[in-house]
Amino acid sequence: MSDKDTLIEFGFSELRAEKALRATGRSGLQQALDWLDAHANDADIDDPIKEDEAESSAPAESDVPAQAQSLVCNECGKQFANEDLAQYHATKSGHSDFAESTEAMRALTEEEKRAKLEEVQQKIAAKRKQREEIEREEQRKNELIRRKAGQDMAEQQERMKEEQMRRDIEKQKREKEDDKIAARKIKQQIEQDKRDRAARLAQEKAERDGKVAEPAPAPVSLLNAMPQVTASGTQARLQIRPMLQSDKKVLPVTHVFEASQTLGDVIKFVHEAMPEVGKHIKLSLAFPRKDFSSHDEAKSLKHLGLVPNAALILTEKQ
Repeated sequence: MSDKDTLIEFGFSELRAEKALRATGRSGLQQALDWLDAHANDADIDDPIKEDEAESSAPAESDVPAQAQSLVCNECGKQFANEDLAQYHATKSGHSDFAESTEAMRALTEEEKRAKLEEVQQKIAAKRKQREEIEREEQRKNELIRRKAGQDMAEQQERMKEEQMRRDIEKQKREKEDDKIAARKIKQQIEQDKRDRAARLAQEKAERDGKVAEPAPAPVSLLNAMPQVTASGTQARLQIRPMLQSDKKVLPVTHVFEASQTLGDVIKFVHEAMPEVGKHIKLSLAFPRKDFSSHDEAKSLKHLGLVPNAALILTEKQ
């Protein structure tokens, strides 16, 4: 069996076997195996052999001086067919003491071939195992990275959930506080409506009896919030309470108008006294409930029943 057939039997491709034999000048199986081991990871190991290369990559036997058939490592006794293999051995082992030898490389016996085959297979298996270990380590690292990313995402989602809960709680607190304020305003409005109604009834009774009625005292809860403005029988004391849907903070205003003034004059006053409100507004009588329209703007306050006093609700038209 030729050295090439033996290499193929060892598991090498025909191309690699031919390259190894050409590179070593066909000096023997051992040299070819050493060359294959040294060049197994070359990028062009499986490229086709170029015709112009022939066997020029290794010195032919006719070019080798008769007295130098091989090289020998004086440190371990290994024999090499050419300098390339000796240099590879020096790189791998760290040996540096080599000498020329006139002894030609002898062919391997069947037992040596089997041993060499086993050695080659062990090296291949070791390299495969090393490669698999590297791949497993990379997979382990990638899995750790994936788990860490998943954990970070879960923590981020939990933080977002907690933040949303915190905002919801704050919103509920604000809504409860707004409800309390609205309830307090409604209560104050009811009290004011009762007072205004009582004052109006007293005024009407006084007018029937030919007397001037004293205005009813304001509730204690409203005394500090309203200017103390009085009105005569020919005047209209109007308290204007903004009830806006927006977040605008506009305080109530109390003002005395002449009974002959119109609702349009009141609207003009509102725009001057409350510049925060919109251009389009609507006035309503708190009690009894009555909404004034644009047709009422030309009517006098007395005609509209707002004398001597009344509580008006101010809203913005949508």
